[in-house]
Amino acid sequence: MTPLLDPKVTIETRDGRPCLVSERFGDLYFSAENGLAETELVFIDANDLPRRMASGKRVVIAETGFGTGLNFLAVLKHWISLGDGAPPLHYITTEIAPLPAEVIRAVLSPFHEIAHLLDDMISILPPVWPGRHRRHLFGGKVTIDFLYGDSLTMIRDSLFQADAWFLDGFAPASNPEMWRPEFFTAMASRSSEGASFGSFTAAGSVRNGLIEAGFSVQRLDGYGHKRHRIAGRSEGTPSQKVQPPPHTPRNIVIIGAGIAGASVAAALMPQLADGQHLMVLSKGEGPADGASGNIAALQAPRLTAIGSDSERLSIASYGYARWLGRLMGANLANKAVVFAANTREVARYDKLQKRPWSPALLSHAQGEDLEGEIGFACSDPALIFHEGGGVDPRVLTKALLDGIDTRFSVSVEKINRLDGGSWQLITNQGEITADCVVLAAGAGAAALTADWIDPLLPLQITAGRVSHLPKGQIALDQALSFNGYLVKASDGQIALGASFERDADIHAPLVMDNAVHAANWSMLPDALRVKKDQDFSSWEGRGSFRLSTTDRLPLAGAAGKGLYMLMALSAHGMTTAPLLGEHIAALIAGAPSPLDQGMAKAVDPFRFSARAGL
Repeated sequence: MTPLLDPKVTIETRDGRPCLVSERFGDLYFSAENGLAETELVFIDANDLPRRMASGKRVVIAETGFGTGLNFLAVLKHWISLGDGAPPLHYITTEIAPLPAEVIRAVLSPFHEIAHLLDDMISILPPVWPGRHRRHLFGGKVTIDFLYGDSLTMIRDSLFQADAWFLDGFAPASNPEMWRPEFFTAMASRSSEGASFGSFTAAGSVRNGLIEAGFSVQRLDGYGHKRHRIAGRSEGTPSQKVQPPPHTPRNIVIIGAGIAGASVAAALMPQLADGQHLMVLSKGEGPADGASGNIAALQAPRLTAIGSDSERLSIASYGYARWLGRLMGANLANKAVVFAANTREVARYDKLQKRPWSPALLSHAQGEDLEGEIGFACSDPALIFHEGGGVDPRVLTKALLDGIDTRFSVSVEKINRLDGGSWQLITNQGEITADCVVLAAGAGAAALTADWIDPLLPLQITAGRVSHLPKGQIALDQALSFNGYLVKASDGQIALGASFERDADIHAPLVMDNAVHAANWSMLPDALRVKKDQDFSSWEGRGSFRLSTTDRLPLAGAAGKGLYMLMALSAHGMTTAPLLGEHIAALIAGAPSPLDQGMAKAVDPFRFSARAGL
């Protein structure tokens, strides 16, 4: 991932207004005369956004250079004015040098027309590390994807089609990297048919680059001291679409009310149009009846020694899951410490330490240095994720399903494809017909897919047993990971686990006894196992089945026309499911995905066939 830059800015006062100056690029972030008026002319009017949003159809806006967020707030002001008739709004913005929140507040507070929206925007600013960060406002009706990194790379690799472009950023003379011909080519491939654009610059290289990429360009009067600006439209259909035209299903059924099904449902609800209905089915008596029902879980990313698509996916999923967990009132701890628990892991951590990580993402500690972080010294090296921590899976799952038509004690026994493309679900309570089905039933999904899903799909059912340590057994403020994990639950008990039992018999009971507790206890770092003769007689616990694949990556994507799956989350569902739920919802609704193309391929259900050359 491209390292982020220090913005290096100063705030000056010009004509009584605070004005933000980039020392790095030698340019202003917006007009010193009136930045909001400039935005209205150059971006809002040029893209005819008030009229387009009033049509009631989803509007996707892509921007180069988030800067202070002034453009976003201007769009949000118009969107809010539409009231209940406002359509879903999707805003995608790149940024290589994110600004601190206090700087943004200082320079935007004087704009009284948008000042009431400033706190909302600042509340969703993501941590400053490279990659993709998805956030929502207004119950999910407004989605913003912060793409922290190089504009060309982030846009080229994305999965969206923009209806309108804000070509912002600094002047081409001072920031030539952003205005390369390759960027305009990538922009064209990420544009919907007839997509519009507006830009403050009318530089000849920019006009020519846009024309070469297939856009019409009109030079117009500029704002303030700038003589000209440009606007235009995409001419014709892009040669390569990154997602097919959306099919609009009337009846959507999600099978599974654990974290996977809840994540898809919560992501879909704000996208539904009149006449569409969403229903969640669960064989359990309540939400989170299976593996999502543990009293506590750890949220931290999985890193690789050399970087990969799966690592970028894990980091993006982690950032979104942590934000969502806090938003939903499910947070349990505000730091995650991940130990190298064996010789192989120590060698991997040595390689990880040599990579240029953002301090906002992680730091390294060992021995006495760890004591200040976790309260006890440990010889094992550790990664400290400062945004990481613990989450209550039950609270998160239930919150995501709030307000959604969820039906319990419904066991789906078979799924049939009907003539005409719809699906028939045979259940213990009768038949259900749906235009769209999402398989999110965890370990139970394996039986439903056995007859007609890709025969090369290497599914594996595993079992995990979690011990519940009594209150006060271990002093703990952070979430810890080693061979297992340790997270304090909301009632003071501590979740210790989980075992990983391969090829488990889903029909066999998962007993919690002293032998299981002893095995979990043995996974703890020596510094925490202070008692040699531990009494397990008062311990409680919980066991559940999980679905995995041989590469330990989830299955998230389309499995056929009108059929999608989010399953095989293994032991990391509380970190991966929320963002992958957004991805599935995007595929169904024809909306921008939070994933890039490499991430989507890494979890595609047909990846095993592709590797086999079939």
